[in-house]
Amino acid sequence: MKSTEEKKNQIKNNVLWVGFMLTLIIHLVIWTQVENLQPNLIIKFYLFLGVMFMMLVTLINIINRTVPEFLGLSFIGIILLKFVLMYLIRMKLNFEEVPHYKYHFIIPYFVLTGLLTYYTIQLLKKKKKH
Repeated sequence: MKSTEEKKNQIKNNVLWVGFMLTLIIHLVIWTQVENLQPNLIIKFYLFLGVMFMMLVTLINIINRTVPEFLGLSFIGIILLKFVLMYLIRMKLNFEEVPHYKYHFIIPYFVLTGLLTYYTIQLLKKKKKH
């Protein structure tokens, strides 16, 4: 039987994934219908964002379990890591070919960074209560 703490963590994880999937679906519809572009690049981009998002959430959970007093500082490093990885993938995928590429790629990046920040804040609040 799950405790209420585990249920709350499960709900938080579900909120993160629902936010990610809604962002993906809305952006894919805009990409294919309004801009009339092929979805190959956006699927590669979201695949990269999804893998990176899962990796960073897992890393935050590991840090929270092992050294929770460094969670806030490590979050800053994780955001820096995310920025560097995003910069490298931007050069690899040639985003400049897409019209209005800044809007298509920066907004999902910030939405997922916001979800990651929300998750970290919830972990910090939980730690502060105990």
